[in-house]
Amino acid sequence: MNKNLRCFLIITFIFFVIFAVIRPVTAENNDIVLEFFISSKPCDSCDEKKPIVEIIENMYGENITVDPYLVHKDDYEENYNRFISYGFKIVPAIVVKNISAENFNVLLPYEDITEENLIDAIEYHFEGNYSSVPPDLEKDELCISTPFGLVCINFTEASLPIITILIGAIDSVNPCSFFVLLFLLSLLLYTKSRKKMIFVGGIFIFFSGFIYFLLMAAILNFISVVQNQYIISFIAGIIAILFGIINIKDFFFFKKGPSTSISDKQKSKLAKQMRKIIKISSVPSLFFSTVVLAISANTVELLCSFYLPFIYTGTILPQYNLGVMEQYLYLIFYNIVYVIPLLIIVGIMVMTLGRWRLSEFQGRILKLFSGIMILSLGLILLIKYELLNDVFSIIYILLISLFMSILISIFWKKKFEIKEN
Repeated sequence: MNKNLRCFLIITFIFFVIFAVIRPVTAENNDIVLEFFISSKPCDSCDEKKPIVEIIENMYGENITVDPYLVHKDDYEENYNRFISYGFKIVPAIVVKNISAENFNVLLPYEDITEENLIDAIEYHFEGNYSSVPPDLEKDELCISTPFGLVCINFTEASLPIITILIGAIDSVNPCSFFVLLFLLSLLLYTKSRKKMIFVGGIFIFFSGFIYFLLMAAILNFISVVQNQYIISFIAGIIAILFGIINIKDFFFFKKGPSTSISDKQKSKLAKQMRKIIKISSVPSLFFSTVVLAISANTVELLCSFYLPFIYTGTILPQYNLGVMEQYLYLIFYNIVYVIPLLIIVGIMVMTLGRWRLSEFQGRILKLFSGIMILSLGLILLIKYELLNDVFSIIYILLISLFMSILISIFWKKKFEIKEN
């Protein structure tokens, strides 16, 4: 054989071997799988994304396989474990994978499920160029440099705990609970007993949180019966808008027309109960009387703030496909956040034995802030309730509500002072 021909054949063989070894893993027919995670219960956001998946399925035909997975921790535990193993929190979600290359999955959470992203993910697998990273998807991360290194918070993964803290903290800042607690503590000041203030204040706050927890648990059970997120979001939105407008009205036209504030008659009844408490010396009687006061006060306060628990329990919590136990743990977490400002007030009053009270104008500002916040949440619930799963949406609403409240109260302050004088 000609020497040149032999060298050519050897070189050709070497190139063939190298190509066979390092050639990219391309996807064969049916190698591309879309794992489509959807709720096992009625789910508007799932219905929203299904047409996009159908378009993609029709576009690629037999070249891809769509595997739907019904997700719920209690009913479909295996599917749920698979769902959370990818780091997902909310349905719907999609994993685009090549079964020949398991380590190069493209994860698409709810907000990233678009026709364009799905096409990019599928084509990435068809090209088989796994030396490059999958299509870049932005992550909601905040990274802070600390003495211990860079600390990053992934807002997608931590969304529910952060939202729980935000909503619970906003809910706790309401003039009704502040008024009752401050009035009770101001009366206890006359006893000049820090121990009695701590005892009565602690019992009052504990049972305030416990009663709130029972209210939220009742809402959660109501939601599980209805099982229609659209209806619940619509009801919650209408309630939020109505009470938001009433709270805003209370800033401009205090004690005029319908109000969520505690009425003078109700205040008088609560005041009588409080005056009896400060005269009690027996510990069991003091405990029992404080519990009765907490039940009475929180029953009166329901109209003042029940809409935020309804929004949280009725529209935010159900979207995370949690088990029953986890849902109740989040309700406990919410109520811990809810009572923290009240505990701080008790601490300040006990340490200083001062007579701080909430002025009428401060109460009106809280009403204004609460009203703008609740009205904004109500509008979102009617337009697109899924936005409440976004941490940044809640933060934007909070900041805008705070800014508007400060701005309006500054301009109104002068007029308010003239009326007071």
